[in-house]
Amino acid sequence: MQCEISRNFFDMVSEIYAEQKQPLDCGGKFMLYRSEINMLELIGNFPQLNVSELSAKSSVTKSAVTQISVKLCEKGLIETYKSPHNKKEKYFRLTPAGEEAKRLYEDMNKQAAAKMRAYLCGLSADKKQTIMDFIKKAKEYMPACSFNCACGGEDNAPCLSAAERGSCKNA
Repeated sequence: MQCEISRNFFDMVSEIYAEQKQPLDCGGKFMLYRSEINMLELIGNFPQLNVSELSAKSSVTKSAVTQISVKLCEKGLIETYKSPHNKKEKYFRLTPAGEEAKRLYEDMNKQAAAKMRAYLCGLSADKKQTIMDFIKKAKEYMPACSFNCACGGEDNAPCLSAAERGSCKNA
């Protein structure tokens, strides 16, 4: 069982990492990368911030803010403007399409969070603690990104029951 748990955990971590590099379908209308979604949310929440301030708030470089903002402008999700008080700095605001993309993403995120909350609320306190203990321990072993089964390895402590052992290949 340990091998299957570990394998599934590291598979999930790998999927999350890979998914970060793929655009996300936000309601069937918008395909956005995580960096674009993050910037869209930031601009929506703080339209008074310039490039430098967006950079500091998002912990990405000013160059990255500029690159992402260009892509969002090309997609029609944000527009640039100059402040009447500071004509040098560039500011951004969401377009109506940007407002819609942000809302669709937030709705999708709320639905997923509600499902996860419902699942976790249904677990016993012992199961929740076991999950927390596992996550804390797994974080100690990061950046491991794969898990090779060691059923019946050096310590002769097979992790699977006899019925399951047949499908477990030694690494």
